[in-house]
Amino acid sequence: MQPTSSSHLAMIRKQITGIFFMVLPAFVGTELLAQKKGETSYFKVSDIKYSQKAKDSRLNSLDIYMPRKGSNSPVIIWIHGGVWTFGDKSDVDNKPEYFTSKGYVFISINHRLSPDAKFPAHVQDVADAIVWVHNNLVHYSGDPSRIFLMGYASGAHLAALVSLNEHLLREAGSSLSIIKGVVLLDGVGFDMTSTMPDAVSKVREWCIDTFGDSPDNWADASPVTYVKSGNAAPPHLIIYAGTKSPTEKDAVLLSKKLTDAGIKNKVMNYGKKSNLSINKELGKEDDKVAEDILVFMSECLR
Repeated sequence: MQPTSSSHLAMIRKQITGIFFMVLPAFVGTELLAQKKGETSYFKVSDIKYSQKAKDSRLNSLDIYMPRKGSNSPVIIWIHGGVWTFGDKSDVDNKPEYFTSKGYVFISINHRLSPDAKFPAHVQDVADAIVWVHNNLVHYSGDPSRIFLMGYASGAHLAALVSLNEHLLREAGSSLSIIKGVVLLDGVGFDMTSTMPDAVSKVREWCIDTFGDSPDNWADASPVTYVKSGNAAPPHLIIYAGTKSPTEKDAVLLSKKLTDAGIKNKVMNYGKKSNLSINKELGKEDDKVAEDILVFMSECLR
């Protein structure tokens, strides 16, 4: 065998280096290379496309936070708030660190926004994202048989709607059976037909931008419309902040409807929290709301 010449070795090194830099960009987008060991409790994969319905592709994308330790983990799909008109999947504060440290895959999704998008575009996107997660979760350390939904404010409305209206997930190619439990955090719009007449001018404007000015549309957009005996809906944890707040009325009404229909649910009030702090502080050290959510999900997994 002939010894390898120095020029030949140099050529091989150059080829290997070229291959490395061709492959590197595919991994940089996942942010895995940017993280130092021990810096967070998760690896993050950003801007994964779950659908192609939005003109702006980022509105049909999601971020996945995977625990550094463990596999086949349960998953939380997070839906941001923003009265259906603003907000972003990056608005997660302490949630990824907290829930991945407890062994959950945490996924934050975007959806189309009003006024460009009209109902039911937002909730159709949520359904598409859920089905994508279910079909692809095994590639991201997750267990597709243990999926939870969690939404805040208008995101809670969308979580309630997609988990109670059986047609939405069916049209997306699946069924309600893929959802293990639902957490509604200070939700709004559970009964749009009662919300709209009493809404202050700015809220009413946002709602009309999203759902139109037709009472028929408001009923179609109301999660309570779809609550009925025999519905295969998963258990719901309904949380609201403050006292005598607008979200209290929605929470109590939805809980009563679910109970009457034989659908397992629990209502919890945090009087010292505000609409903003209950979201912003979720997952902070000693946060009671996050602790109670973990208890609820643990019960659903038994």
